[in-house]
Amino acid sequence: MSEQAAKDAPSSGNSILMRAWQANVTRPGDKVITFSPAGSEGGSSSEGGASPPQRDWVSAIDLVQEAAEAIRISEERAGELENQLRNVIAQAEDEVRQLQKTIASNQVLLAQAEDRARRAEARAKEAESWLVRIHDAVFSAFGAKAKPGTAESTDTGQDTP
Repeated sequence: MSEQAAKDAPSSGNSILMRAWQANVTRPGDKVITFSPAGSEGGSSSEGGASPPQRDWVSAIDLVQEAAEAIRISEERAGELENQLRNVIAQAEDEVRQLQKTIASNQVLLAQAEDRARRAEARAKEAESWLVRIHDAVFSAFGAKAKPGTAESTDTGQDTP
């Protein structure tokens, strides 16, 4: 970029940086770009020893104190969250113990119900076998003597007085 193009460019941040760079390029051993205001393009104000920059120690201490306060607040919050987590874990452990007790009692009840169901099924099968025996006994004893036609006539005769 030529000097004329740098002069014709609008006065923006880029043109200020370019002027500072161009000013430093003219000095052969300087590899550091200094960002100085636009009015100080001619070089540094003192040739022998440059004065060290002024430091704002009060602001630095304030920033350190703010950072320490932020860390303290973060640590307090982390402690609170740890306490909440411990409480939640304790509650969850209590609930797990209660649920395990409930499961154990339900398993006992289930075993009892299954036992009752097996006994009821055994009684039902025994009752069915007795009904089959009674049915066979009734038909073997009375089946040969009673005829289907006479049973109907006797039924109709019994209904009329």
